Amino acid sequence: MRKTLTTLSLAVALAAGQAFADQATVDALQAAGITLTEAQVESLVAAEGEALAQAIAAVIAASPEQAAAIVAAAVAANPAQATAIVAAAVAAAPTQSAAITNAAVAAAPAYAAAITAAAQGSESGAVAATTSGLTSSTSSVPGGSGGGGGGSTPVASPN
Repeated sequence: MRKTLTTLSLAVALAAGQAFADQATVDALQAAGITLTEAQVESLVAAEGEALAQAIAAVIAASPEQAAAIVAAAVAANPAQATAIVAAAVAAAPTQSAAITNAAVAAAPAYAAAITAAAQGSESGAVAATTSGLTSSTSSVPGGSGGGGGGSTPVASPN
């Protein structure tokens, strides 16, 4: 009986701690003057980790003009999640990328390099993947391992 009571008490304490942590995000957003719908509040309070970044991105998608303020408040409340928040925010409002990055760096200067990298990665995600794929295959064709390697890329000989 004691084990059950102890286990239940611990579970309630852990759940309450998580709710307070996510409530801090909602409180920070509201203190920054961000108006949240009840559904957004519920989504933010229920989210953790990557889901929190996605919930913040949904808020940004609904109010892209407030992206910098939303990110500043969210990162200030969750500095350890700064890179995920920034990546999701830039994906949700790519035209606000510079403002999002600057706001996040101001809110969590210790994470400045990681924040900047996350913003740049989100900004050019699909383009960078395509470009690096082309660059790799283009640079590997002329730099083959010597004659007669049986390469699958037909190259016309100038002779």
